[in-house]
Amino acid sequence: MSMQLVFSQILIILLYVLVGFAAGKLGLINPDHRKYLSGLCSVLILPFTILSASSQNVSGQEMRGMLVALAFTMATYLCVTLVSLAVHRATGAAPDMRAATTSLLTYPNCTFLGLPLCRALFGDMAVLYNASALIAFNVLFFTVQHSLFTGGRASLKNLLTPSMLSTVALIGMLAAGLHFPAPVQTVCSGVGAMITPLSLIIIGVMLSESALSTVLRQKKAYAITALRNLAIPLAGMLVLRLLPLDSDARLCVLVYLACPCATLTSIYAIRYDKAPEFCAHTVILSTILFAATLPVIISVGQAFL
Repeated sequence: MSMQLVFSQILIILLYVLVGFAAGKLGLINPDHRKYLSGLCSVLILPFTILSASSQNVSGQEMRGMLVALAFTMATYLCVTLVSLAVHRATGAAPDMRAATTSLLTYPNCTFLGLPLCRALFGDMAVLYNASALIAFNVLFFTVQHSLFTGGRASLKNLLTPSMLSTVALIGMLAAGLHFPAPVQTVCSGVGAMITPLSLIIIGVMLSESALSTVLRQKKAYAITALRNLAIPLAGMLVLRLLPLDSDARLCVLVYLACPCATLTSIYAIRYDKAPEFCAHTVILSTILFAATLPVIISVGQAFL
């Protein structure tokens, strides 16, 4: 993969984000609109994006690769969570910061940012590996991380989301070699294609809602960003090299892992009052700096993987 293609895709992403930023600053999309559009992406458009990948003819080797990626991603998220909790307990951090920081470090924005980026860089294969990232994200966020935010017990009912159900359906269809009829596939692909511009516009609107001067002064947010965007994917690369995946698949999984902090962390932090301002600022900062950290990760990944 040429770095020219990487920078071209980063520019396209930034332009979409700029559209959202301008729309937010001009009042064309307010915070209530953004929340509605975020829900629309998650509940309606993302499932169509996922199911549109059922048109692929996936070999047994590719299915095994997806399961390997799932195991790797799940193990990585779990390791980051356990290390973060151990460090916070050892340092006597407050429960609010323990929950917030653990979520910021563990969970990347592999759907709203990672999926459109990886589809542009790797083609339809990216949706397959997004399925593994999505399953790992949902299983751990809506059980382990949910309990950290709420202080209650994990509930398996939280896993019954449209994106999770469509992911399971996709895996079943790919394994069985089933495809939608052409008209249905056209609708799935058409609706699913909306995820790229709309999700990036939403990120731009989110950026417009905070004073960037305040965000850029958050010293701890830089440390979290360095770990989330650089240190964790670089450490994961050491394991990825040993996995039975081809180089493109390894690089695709790496890009998902290198994505900035998930916006869902900020949403939950606000909902349960767990350092909401710090979470919002860190999510924004890691998203802004992703344009600089991604080329580094891809360059090292291409040389190492």
